[in-house]
Amino acid sequence: MTKPNHLSVPQNTKIHRIIRELANKVINHTDEVAGNGLLSGLAGHLLFLYNAHRFDPSLLDENKFTDKLELLQEGLAEQSFELSNGLAGQAWVLEYLNQANQDDYDADLLEDVDALFVESLAHNPWLGEIEMVLGLSGYAPYAARRARFTDQTELYTVIVNGLASVSTKLDNGHITWSQPSESVYRFDKDEDSHRGPEYNLGLAHGVPGIIAALLPAVHIPQLKEQVIEMLQGGCDWLLEQQNPDKAANACFGSCAGEGYESRLGWCYGDLTIALTLARVGKAIDRPHYVEQALEIAIHSAHRDAESGHIIDAGLCHGFVGLVTIYQLLNHIMPHPVLSDAMNTWLEYSLKQYDERGIEALYSFNGLDKTHSEDFGFLMGYAGIGIGLISFLDDDVSWSDCLLMS
Repeated sequence: MTKPNHLSVPQNTKIHRIIRELANKVINHTDEVAGNGLLSGLAGHLLFLYNAHRFDPSLLDENKFTDKLELLQEGLAEQSFELSNGLAGQAWVLEYLNQANQDDYDADLLEDVDALFVESLAHNPWLGEIEMVLGLSGYAPYAARRARFTDQTELYTVIVNGLASVSTKLDNGHITWSQPSESVYRFDKDEDSHRGPEYNLGLAHGVPGIIAALLPAVHIPQLKEQVIEMLQGGCDWLLEQQNPDKAANACFGSCAGEGYESRLGWCYGDLTIALTLARVGKAIDRPHYVEQALEIAIHSAHRDAESGHIIDAGLCHGFVGLVTIYQLLNHIMPHPVLSDAMNTWLEYSLKQYDERGIEALYSFNGLDKTHSEDFGFLMGYAGIGIGLISFLDDDVSWSDCLLMS
């Protein structure tokens, strides 16, 4: 374990202390956690705790971790399928752990899950949600993670064909995806009105997430041509949705044609749009996408907590989450402004902790407008902890579960 050169000794010590406090809280909560899911349940707890143990073995009771991992595995047959609380997220965690020790990798461990997804998702046209949290794009992290060691051509063919079946191809070659009319993630929820096309611009629930979900399939020879067409058409369409007012805070809104204000975060906003564009540009050799992505990311760096709507700490849309996103952006497009932004948000995070202690890391509940403890991966302690560990060891390889790598 090495201390990053840009951290002072007090900063490094403080981050270690926060990680230890979070690990204690999360491991003690595993007996009470409701559900086995990745984003808010046991699988997300285990993802953080594994990384905490890898970072510092003294942070974790291995026996308790093993017991909870066995509990997760024993419950797989009873799960729903989606990423957030279901099998797609839980199986991703099991594959992540399976790959951690390549000498002992078991390629057969999740073969039944592969077959189950191929059979269950093979609908053309696709009729359900298309985004990643509950929908078809949410199976891509599992397929992409499995594809590192096993042939996932069959599963990715199902995912690609499903997303192709509900795409909209425009005369200019652009490609996009409208939120299904019955989607729980539509902004327009007026059941009395005619529900026309609605194009969500968030990584979590919209077109950027679909593009990111398709991206790994570019490495599958049988799908490469089809996927490149969809990636290029999708990115060209996405770039056309930029705010024409370059002086505005945000380059993109949360929904096409609905104004141009958006938060800084993983779920919505400029940062993960920039990250997605850069990743596509690198993968299919389109420098223009990378150039546009860097411009968007640099534009975001002037925003503070108020203009970025930052009111808690979590990975989804909090200040520690911003540390991780700027870290990823700086990995793919190294630039002093992005590195400075990463460090600025880290310093902001430590200052919040200095002023308020663990309460600074509570999650904000938008329904009752209060902050409270959240132990989960997406909104709470588990994600905050893994983000801080990733800052120290510069390993963000877990971020593919959120379509960021």
